[in-house]
Amino acid sequence: MRVSGKTRRAPHLHYELLEPAADQTAEHTFVLSHALGCDLRMWDSLAEHLVAQGGRVLRYDQRGHGGSDTPPGPYQLAELAADAACLIEELALGPVIWIGLSMGGMVGQELALRHPGRVKALVLANTSAGYPEEARAGWTQRIAAIEQSGLEAIVDGALQRWFHAGFHAEQPATVALWRSRVLQCRPAGYIACCAAIRDLDTTERLPVIHQPTLVIAGALDIGTPPAMAAVMAAGIPGARLEVLKGASHLSVLEQPAAFAACLDAWLAELARAEPVGGAQAPSGGAAAASRAARCSA
Repeated sequence: MRVSGKTRRAPHLHYELLEPAADQTAEHTFVLSHALGCDLRMWDSLAEHLVAQGGRVLRYDQRGHGGSDTPPGPYQLAELAADAACLIEELALGPVIWIGLSMGGMVGQELALRHPGRVKALVLANTSAGYPEEARAGWTQRIAAIEQSGLEAIVDGALQRWFHAGFHAEQPATVALWRSRVLQCRPAGYIACCAAIRDLDTTERLPVIHQPTLVIAGALDIGTPPAMAAVMAAGIPGARLEVLKGASHLSVLEQPAAFAACLDAWLAELARAEPVGGAQAPSGGAAAASRAARCSA
């Protein structure tokens, strides 16, 4: 069953909820959170895979993207995490397994830190816990370029980071599709999210995250390279790091089968290690007490 809608609480977020077949009881609820300049369609393949395995899947457009509202910016990652917490609360779905890629992984970190009762496990793909000053300056330059010349000024550079040269050569139609989708973004929303990403800084708080965590990196990712993933895996107690060969930044699009297989293997190990009453990391640390998000309608 597929249900689409918008949240009651502003900013109104466009979402799609996929339920498994009527004869299946969902073992897990997954929330899929997309990258900057994308929308919920980034997850088409993985969403189908998870539902086929009996999962309940919620995917949504982040504020400033797709069918969701674009409130005035700049945004903060804490605001994007609050959006997600209230979406989960409104649909009465938590706690969830959060799967976030790039900006979606940044939101996932803040969600686990600020609203831990909403999350029972984390998958952080092709993302970071913070940027050096040079990279922060690059985000400011990107904002200025869009303000002056629109998204055309940055789209081709983004695609070079998203997909490696071989993928560009072998899958030109896919690259062209995502180029058109970036250009369909609202510049104001894109810019507001750029500011949130630029100001990302969770590195010192990572040890507070108690949920079982899988960190996925792309071996060819130059935007959030494996070294950034290693920082997160080292900082989050019990986290596991997996590096996908032949994958750049949008690894779930370049290597969908490898991404799904990596996730499946981790979920299977998590299930074997899960005691009655809640998930634990495969390495087995005790879960800290969590606090629930409170959202106003």
